[in-house]
Amino acid sequence: MPSIIRVNLTGQSVSREETPGEYALLGGRALTSRLVLREVPPRCDPLGAEAKLVFAPGLLGGTAATTSGRVSFGGKSPLMGGCKEANVGGTLGYRLSKLGVKAVVIEGRAADEAWRVLRIDAAGARLEPAPVRLVGLGAYDTCARLLDGPSREGRTATAVCIGPAGEQQLGAASIAVSDPEGRPTRHAARGGLGALMGALRLKAIVVNDEGTKYVEAAEKNGYRALVTGFSKTTLEDPRTKNMSAYGTAGVLKFVNREQVSSLPTRNHRLGTFAGGERISGQRIAELAPERGGKMLPCMAGCVIKCAILFNDARGEHLTSALEFETITLLGSNLEIDDLDAVAQMDRLCDDLGLDTIETGNAFGVGMEAGVAPFGDWQAALRLFDEVRRGTELGRVLGGGVVAVARHFGIDRVPAIKGMGLPAWEPRTLKAMGITYATSPQGADHTAGLVTARGVTPETYLKASRHEQVLQAAVDSVGLCQFSNPTADDMAKFVSAQHGIAWSPDDVMALGRRCLLDEREFNLAAGIGRDAAQIPAFLRIEPLATPDGPSAFDLPDELIDSFWDEL
Repeated sequence: MPSIIRVNLTGQSVSREETPGEYALLGGRALTSRLVLREVPPRCDPLGAEAKLVFAPGLLGGTAATTSGRVSFGGKSPLMGGCKEANVGGTLGYRLSKLGVKAVVIEGRAADEAWRVLRIDAAGARLEPAPVRLVGLGAYDTCARLLDGPSREGRTATAVCIGPAGEQQLGAASIAVSDPEGRPTRHAARGGLGALMGALRLKAIVVNDEGTKYVEAAEKNGYRALVTGFSKTTLEDPRTKNMSAYGTAGVLKFVNREQVSSLPTRNHRLGTFAGGERISGQRIAELAPERGGKMLPCMAGCVIKCAILFNDARGEHLTSALEFETITLLGSNLEIDDLDAVAQMDRLCDDLGLDTIETGNAFGVGMEAGVAPFGDWQAALRLFDEVRRGTELGRVLGGGVVAVARHFGIDRVPAIKGMGLPAWEPRTLKAMGITYATSPQGADHTAGLVTARGVTPETYLKASRHEQVLQAAVDSVGLCQFSNPTADDMAKFVSAQHGIAWSPDDVMALGRRCLLDEREFNLAAGIGRDAAQIPAFLRIEPLATPDGPSAFDLPDELIDSFWDEL
């Protein structure tokens, strides 16, 4: 049975523990959230000595199922103050599972101020002093030095690291995970868990699966048939075909239409952007042939290949993760319509180790305060240098949108539970307001994405509740939401892999229990209904649509009833 690696920085010890029975059929988010609930004091300082960083692959990790390589990072969020999970692709998940790792728990604090690197391979796990040359480096140079040395370890290893933002323990700091090309373009971004890794003074983690094999299923033939069928269904799904052509950026053109008016623009003051066509997924696809761009898988075995490799005009790599959220928050939200500039900002976020959603919101409020003009991409790029150098302004901007608003005395803050709003606009996509307000994960679109419009308030509520439960299960099984797995799909996969008899109801119970664990922690941490307030501007500043002004007008009583039927 896979085991739990426990890293104690106080005693500089690393041990492997048998997986307790209650964790046997937990994985990914369900496992990280349960570990946080069991082991982290809810009222502790999220960057203090009692805080822990945990990460775990899903129940299908290390198998041939397409998109099954997702990993959940968990801890007490410095931004939200509650139980946070940040989900990421890349090459980490399947390597951990192939090494027989159920989860990794990092705890304690070293007596000295030295930085360290954790290495995990077939021989075991160990802490090493971080080479002096790594400290202060961005994620790109860190990954290059860890993976591209004389041993060419990058062929069988994954680098997990923080950049300068994490080292400075900034609220918007993310954790970078290397992609199949060895670049740090996949990030466990939301909630500031990179700051927690920085507080642990852990610069990087290197996971090498050389000499291991894929995890075998209990029912090999049945699992193999499921893999084939699921890959076929995924490839034939029209949603997948659009993702394979344009990535997540393909949706930008749709939400920017006047009929939808859901593209955050000018610090969430507008729902459409005149320059939207110039930063769309379709425009990226037009540039790809002449620049050598292409679509890539962010993890081994993914048939969707929705990661956009975007090169500059000279054909040199800028980023491999030009996502809809990133383009929106760093593009239209700042009124920047230069695609190359947005790609440069994306690369800087990846290198500094910053959440692009939180950063785009922070910059938007900063521009309201006058730190840079809207639409001035050169001024926006200079703000990243402030963060890298750790200036007063840089630390404020890197602290997240609430920190920026507090610093400049601004009341209009696009955040819920301390986290910047994603690109899915609650004034026109009203179920998203319910998700942001009720999810234990805070303002996180991946917690329960619902794009339905024009339905009853009760229908919005039910849709958000269903998607939140389903997505918690998806995160726990370790699949990517873009493969659109159903509860039935997951039940069949888990049953064949683990030799049990799960039904779709068991899958939904897994997701439901995960949400309840997270809520239990949050309530104990003091995060109650008051923290879930919808920002006033979403209710009093309607967006213009063909059907008339549209504001978030669902009553608080409806939102409060979310947990009644869970």
